Amino acid sequence: MIEKSHTYRKQLFDLALPAMAENILQILMGITDSYLVAQLGLLAISGVSVANNIITVYQAIFIALGSAVSSLVAKYFGQHDHKKELQLQADSLVLTLLVSLVLGILSIFCGRFFLSALGTTKEVTQLGGLYLALVGGGIFSLGLLTSLGAIHRAQGRPRLPMYVSVLTNVLNAVLSALSITVFDFGLVGIALSTVFSRLVGVLILASMLDFWSILKHVRLSISKNLVTMALPIAGERLMMRVGDVAIVAIIVSFGVKVVAGNAIGETITQFNYMPGMGMATAVLILVAQAFGERDYEAIHTILKKAYGYSVVMMFLVGGSVYFLSSYLLPFFTNDPTAQEASRVVMLSSFLGGPATAGTLIFTALWQGLGKPKFPFYATTIGMWGIRIFLGYFLGVLLGLGLAGVWLATIADNLFRWAILSWRYHVYKKR
Repeated sequence: MIEKSHTYRKQLFDLALPAMAENILQILMGITDSYLVAQLGLLAISGVSVANNIITVYQAIFIALGSAVSSLVAKYFGQHDHKKELQLQADSLVLTLLVSLVLGILSIFCGRFFLSALGTTKEVTQLGGLYLALVGGGIFSLGLLTSLGAIHRAQGRPRLPMYVSVLTNVLNAVLSALSITVFDFGLVGIALSTVFSRLVGVLILASMLDFWSILKHVRLSISKNLVTMALPIAGERLMMRVGDVAIVAIIVSFGVKVVAGNAIGETITQFNYMPGMGMATAVLILVAQAFGERDYEAIHTILKKAYGYSVVMMFLVGGSVYFLSSYLLPFFTNDPTAQEASRVVMLSSFLGGPATAGTLIFTALWQGLGKPKFPFYATTIGMWGIRIFLGYFLGVLLGLGLAGVWLATIADNLFRWAILSWRYHVYKKR
């Protein structure tokens, strides 16, 4: 029993740590990209910032597809059904390219319309539209990078996508810097550097698979299982994105300084969630494998251990961030109002850690079991029925301000954690 427990712990951390490293790297490289774009002026910063809001939606779609791919590949991997596994890989790449084609066309031909609809000025729309046309037009590179990475993780090679992520991000930073400082390519150089770097990563990940066997399984139709898995996961992520926009609209009513402080706090507390997100990636894959093997006891053990590890690590990171706030915040702002707002975010993130971990782990559990609709329903109800409604009630009507909005956020995570775990216990008895 002790040996099995050690095995589960090793499997969880072997999958979670590379995923955490990838997420942290993405954040750091995002900061680097922002610095490089800043060298081109405020208009460029504004244009790229707004364009990236749209690209973030694209990324959410591909991450959802990657989660579906990980779950199904891991399931067939656990069943030792190599034929179904190859067919699923082929279908996932075809679906990725089809989605990329639609998003790419929209980016090239409708990008400026999207940006102007968001209220940007003519100059910002022009620069942002150019960036969106180039990066969004080549969005298939991000899609394939995500799907191929998901396949490798599900097959027990979680470090490979991490190493490729390191390479692509460093390559992107170097090429972007050269584009500005040496070749004077400006915004076009930064955009093309992003697409090219991702393509290098795609080629590496593809070369590490039995790619010719996958190509032989390419067909016009797409696996129904893949589509029915991907749609609810995408819906759940998009529901969060749209809900976040509504939350920001509430926070805007508290004033510019509070908005800035909330943004700073959210930027810093991104690191709080990395352990839970990494463990959630591991849970999805390991639960899918165990489900494919019909090992239900393993599923329960994996769930308990992953939640426990997530809470401890998130508590340590969140506590460190909050108690070091006096040293961290001056790097971003010296305004007392903005700093106070940032501390509210940090404290809320720290205190809400157990509920956030529960939501992340149990969402991954249901996706690993091949039942992603339930997390979608829970997120929809939690976001719109609790977080937004209660946030407005507490923050605006009762005058609690930003603290009210974050209390509602904790309440939302508590609700989703409770409903997802209760449903699992009912499911387990069956």
